[in-house]
Amino acid sequence: MSDPSPILDELRAMAVFATVVRSGSFAAGARALGLTRAVVSHHVRTLEAKLGVPLAQRSTRSFSLTPAGEAFRVHCERLLDEAHDGIRGMELLRAEPRGEVRITCSHHFGNKRILPALLEFRRRYPAIRLHVSMNDANVDLMQKGIELAVRAGPLADSSLVARRLVREPTMLCASPAYLRRYRAPSTLSELEQHRWVVYPPSQRTLNVQVDGQTVPVEVRGDVVTDSAASRLAFVLAGEGIARLPAYDAAAPLASGELVQLLPEVQTAPLEIYLVHAQRIGPSARLLRDFLLSEADD
Repeated sequence: MSDPSPILDELRAMAVFATVVRSGSFAAGARALGLTRAVVSHHVRTLEAKLGVPLAQRSTRSFSLTPAGEAFRVHCERLLDEAHDGIRGMELLRAEPRGEVRITCSHHFGNKRILPALLEFRRRYPAIRLHVSMNDANVDLMQKGIELAVRAGPLADSSLVARRLVREPTMLCASPAYLRRYRAPSTLSELEQHRWVVYPPSQRTLNVQVDGQTVPVEVRGDVVTDSAASRLAFVLAGEGIARLPAYDAAAPLASGELVQLLPEVQTAPLEIYLVHAQRIGPSARLLRDFLLSEADD
């Protein structure tokens, strides 16, 4: 087993550096940490030696970050914040947690996967109030005052934190009623001739994998929807074919209500993320960690 001492020393030095940056000087950082200025300077010098770059320019009267220090500051402050958040989270568990959380998710996935977890969360933490918004649109979290959002990836806004909740297999499906009207495709070129239930409305092509090669397939159809629940209903009704996640397709495939098309063709998995701002309240952290632990089970 490797010696953990070096990484512990580096973590300590990173926390010291973050505190110095937030305090505005080595002297103020030393006071905040209850250390001497010499000890604080030693930690930062050790960190600079390890990284091979100067992090700060300092004199008896001034203190400023180098470009490398500015870039590294983000990681150090995040480490410090996560440590503080973890401690506060454990403090919450000593007494009955209270507060409120605002969370948003899509109607379809929310009802299937998130709502059961929220019901269990309420049973476990009855003093935490939940404000649940079922909305298929990607709302502005800051503007709406929402702390947690469940969204399909990838994430465009890099200022938010995204933790993956689900990586769900997907497959191409159609109903027997549809296949009685239109012969099942046997090749990708035939697949492009079929009618699709288009979801989301912006979709024009679907990338699939065949023999390790990525192939774009044109998507066209008379039914276009912004609702995953509607997509499933239209496919079951024989209105077209679609790429469906396993949580939608499994039961209808087992009952014969759906048929998988071109099983040798691989479609990308559906990835669902739990998204939040860099800093969230203690109740939101508790719910975030609960949802992530439920997803891991």
